[in-house]
Amino acid sequence: MIWSQITDLPFSLYSTFVIEARHGFNKQTIWLFFRDLIKGMCLAIVLGPPIVSAIIVIVQKGGPYLAIYLWAFMFVLSLVMMTLYPVLIAPLFNKFTPLLEGELRQKIEKLASSLNFPLKKLFVVDGSTRSSHSNAYMYGFHKNKRIVLYDTLIQQCKDDEEIVAVIAHELGHWKLNHTMYSFIAVQILTFLQFGGYTLVRNSTDLFRSFGFDTQPVLIGLIIFQHTVIPIQHLVSFGLNLVSRSFEFQADAFAKKLGYGSALRAGLVKLQEENLSAMNTDPWYSAYHYSHPPLVERLAAIDEPDKKED
Repeated sequence: MIWSQITDLPFSLYSTFVIEARHGFNKQTIWLFFRDLIKGMCLAIVLGPPIVSAIIVIVQKGGPYLAIYLWAFMFVLSLVMMTLYPVLIAPLFNKFTPLLEGELRQKIEKLASSLNFPLKKLFVVDGSTRSSHSNAYMYGFHKNKRIVLYDTLIQQCKDDEEIVAVIAHELGHWKLNHTMYSFIAVQILTFLQFGGYTLVRNSTDLFRSFGFDTQPVLIGLIIFQHTVIPIQHLVSFGLNLVSRSFEFQADAFAKKLGYGSALRAGLVKLQEENLSAMNTDPWYSAYHYSHPPLVERLAAIDEPDKKED
């Protein structure tokens, strides 16, 4: 991971300080860029070895139930990281401050309460220190949910209703269990992937075809990852189709709550501010994009009104 960060460094620098800067998105300094890079490397050094060591031990001692043990380990690890990342890791890179009291906060809290969403904290993150791209997301387990707004979202959407509409869309993902479905799908795919690995991990022909006379555990995992890349592309395409369907459903959910017009205006404004492609080739977007193009989303938002008329 650290080696890949070093080899990717020239491309990251060019992407951030040339391409992003050319279009007015980059806001970070070179010092902030390298500070984030060093922090990321330090985290990799601290977290990487114990995780890799655990995987090696499991592979060596897993026996016939190796796939189950590997999946169980990754399942627990994902839960731990989902819990620790927003609380301990994300604050290392960004500053999270409570959203100030005011009309916007009241509207978001009222919306969350109307949907029985267990909102505990409402944060604003200083995304503008690095980029002018905007976003909003939620995280947390069970009764401890939190919503995070990028400060760029608040700056770009002057109308509070548009921001609340974006939150209504995100709450739609929660209400419709999209996050849970996606998590379950990832767990199933992870288990199947480990199951496939157990079938070939002792294949001398596989190792020899890549020039290895021995069968190291990590090398075996890396080789297997490369051999299933074509299948991963097909799986990624399927997941994108599901994700796009979820986006349409979340838009419809927000519209059902009465935020159709505000969501429409907010989506257009965010697309303009982020210079996103609004009407890409349908085949290209279906394969590469997890979110539908703006034109398709607007058409879907408008369609129920036309039917009602």
